Amino acid sequence: MKKNPFLYKGISFKKKLLIMISALLLAIIIVISFSGYNLYSKNFTQQTINQTQQIIDQVALNVDTYLDELFRLTMSPYYNDDIMQELEDEYITSGSSLERKRNIENFLSSVMILPRSEILRVYILTGNNLYAYTRTPYDMNDYDSYKETDWYNEALISASPVFVPIHSEKVYGETPTQIFSIARRIRSKEDNAKVLAVIKVDANYSGIKSICDQVSLKENGSLFIVDQNKNVVYSNNNALSATLLSEIDLASFTSDGNYTQTIDSQDYILNTASLKTTDLTVIAVNSYLDLTKTNRSIRNMTILLASLCLVIAVVILFFMIQEFLKPLFSIITLMKQVQDGDLKVRVAIKNHDEIGYLASSFNRMIQRITEILDRNTQLVKEVYESRYLQKEAQYNILCSQIKPHFLYNTLNTISLLIKCKSYEQAIFSIEKFSYFLRGIINADKNILLSTELSIVDSYLGIQKARYDDHLTYEIAVDPAFHDYSIPALTLQPIVENAIIHGCEVKRGGSKIKLYSTKDDHTFSLHVTDNGAGINEEVLDRLNRELALGALTDTANESALTPSTTLSESIGLINVNKRIKLKFGEAYGLSIQSGVQKGTHVTLLLPLLPVGSAVGNDSDAAIIDIQREGLHVQDTDC
Repeated sequence: MKKNPFLYKGISFKKKLLIMISALLLAIIIVISFSGYNLYSKNFTQQTINQTQQIIDQVALNVDTYLDELFRLTMSPYYNDDIMQELEDEYITSGSSLERKRNIENFLSSVMILPRSEILRVYILTGNNLYAYTRTPYDMNDYDSYKETDWYNEALISASPVFVPIHSEKVYGETPTQIFSIARRIRSKEDNAKVLAVIKVDANYSGIKSICDQVSLKENGSLFIVDQNKNVVYSNNNALSATLLSEIDLASFTSDGNYTQTIDSQDYILNTASLKTTDLTVIAVNSYLDLTKTNRSIRNMTILLASLCLVIAVVILFFMIQEFLKPLFSIITLMKQVQDGDLKVRVAIKNHDEIGYLASSFNRMIQRITEILDRNTQLVKEVYESRYLQKEAQYNILCSQIKPHFLYNTLNTISLLIKCKSYEQAIFSIEKFSYFLRGIINADKNILLSTELSIVDSYLGIQKARYDDHLTYEIAVDPAFHDYSIPALTLQPIVENAIIHGCEVKRGGSKIKLYSTKDDHTFSLHVTDNGAGINEEVLDRLNRELALGALTDTANESALTPSTTLSESIGLINVNKRIKLKFGEAYGLSIQSGVQKGTHVTLLLPLLPVGSAVGNDSDAAIIDIQREGLHVQDTDC
């Protein structure tokens, strides 16, 4: 039995179930993994931001405290009456001037320089004198012009200490060193409005660095202390620091807190804290990718472990589904056996669930199919017997179409040939007549076109012997089609119709031609005569009968019965119906004719492979492409 082409296409139910469950589990894993990752990353990032903010707030407080200590250090002269007196005395002699210088510089050395390693230079600047103590071989850049500097003049009038931002000066060598300075005015204790001097302290940022170096940020995190002009007071010297700081938009920091900025297509989280004592700002910079690096590793590990669990779950599911659906697969196996024609199979019902109901329904269905097939077998048998009887009747009709007068005329012609001692022609006619009768006997079979042409040639040869010179014929069918299979007696009724209705009623010589044509998908056999033709009304009715004959069945056989005018064309209608039933509605007979213009009958057939429709053995014959027939005298010898 031929398998249903749609039954085995696509993926099996078991695989689909596994795929759907696996996809569901995978989707759950992905959703949980990424949702957990996003939630955890968000919380972790926020915690890191808060912790970083607390750290830099503490750094800012510590730096403020450190700077405040330096600011208080600049007030140390107020606690030494001798130094204040030295600054108060206005008399100056050479001896006293040197003594004053020595006292003040000793004070600067012991009180300010020695206790604080980050202090490089200390100056007390009066209107006429400059007292200094330094640890460096170089003095400040504006040593000789301090009265013209902004910080000096600002310190003279400011009640608060003046912070000189980070700047480069020569300290220990030719290479400039980044330092910052603090300047404060010293007023008289006796007259608060009197300014005695300005004290200036130069320091490097080792004190600030010692505070900031204690800070530990996340991996690749950067810490800066900058002034309002982006001058760096401190940097943790990370590789990112050099280019990163230049990209930060400090103007967008309206208040202390955290901000997010995108620099070079990468997100950074910035925490800021401003110092209260100066215009310095502490900035912590963390890359979002670096903050979430651990989270991503945890996420990837989670997905990996979940995928491994998924594989194990799928394997377990496979065996569970295999066991759970075993009854269903058993039904499918039995269905394949039923498809192959075995209707004796039955499913053993073990459960009373949905699958058990399906098995019970399957058994009932097979039982019903068996019963229906038994009934159909009986009906087919009856139809076969009916059609067999019908074929017998058709055979009898075809045989009856050999009119007695045709037999008489044929035998009479043969008798005349013998009387005239035309023995060869008589033998030829007898052979033609016997071949024709053999074709009549094989009317219910498929034969080769070459055999059918031999039958037609035999029939025309007999008619030629009868009509003598009044009938000529030509058979010009392409030998390529000789092995094509058609129903027996397909062309003979068409040729017979041409002789009876075209040539017998026409005076003068008659000619019948049988030839073939073809195109890409079809080929045609044509039978033409130069007989009396058919009038338009009868031709229309005949063509309608040809179309109707292909659409009716045995129950409407009466519809095939032509009118009295068309009664003798039943052979054409039978041929047309047989062709359409065998090859399809697109094929069959068509007739063109006109009164006194002859008739042209076309038989359209599909261009099938050679011998593809052969159903019975048949005699093969080689047909002369053009035959003019035999000349027989119709007179006495």
